[in-house]
Amino acid sequence: MEYFNVYTQFGEKTDEIVERSTAHKNGICHRVFHLWIVNADNQILVQQRSAEKDTGANLWYVSVGGHIAGGETIEQAITRETKEEIGIDISNVLNKIQYLYSFKECTYDKKSNITDDEFYDVFVLKLDIPINKVVMQESEVQAVKFMNYNDFKSEILSTESSFVSHKIAY
Repeated sequence: MEYFNVYTQFGEKTDEIVERSTAHKNGICHRVFHLWIVNADNQILVQQRSAEKDTGANLWYVSVGGHIAGGETIEQAITRETKEEIGIDISNVLNKIQYLYSFKECTYDKKSNITDDEFYDVFVLKLDIPINKVVMQESEVQAVKFMNYNDFKSEILSTESSFVSHKIAY
């Protein structure tokens, strides 16, 4: 069972902690992150979400993305999710992660009846990861690949994009 810290619509952390299902059922604001991993050839690692995911199933997504659990630091969340989703331990390169920006987005998924009211903290990490070293957690990720920036940009701007839609993020 996952628990999240509750945030105000202005991004201020409250003293409240709620269960994940409650946050998503009631549209309670919480924090998540995106980590973009870029290799030496300036290619972006992207992942295809598992068919089992409650939102964005089978769609392509950022290198690593996840919720920040209640009481967890952003560094802990990034380290945990990177290890869980793609099997890479980045604990020794946390100092190389760069904060880019934050944004707020509220979306509703009709299929799952989930309201994601979230503040996203976006980071980038320049790191060479051989694709054969990626170990995908099957319940989270079904494929990974590297994309060059122009191909990525064309894909997300396409009206038939195969990426999770984030109007602000990309």
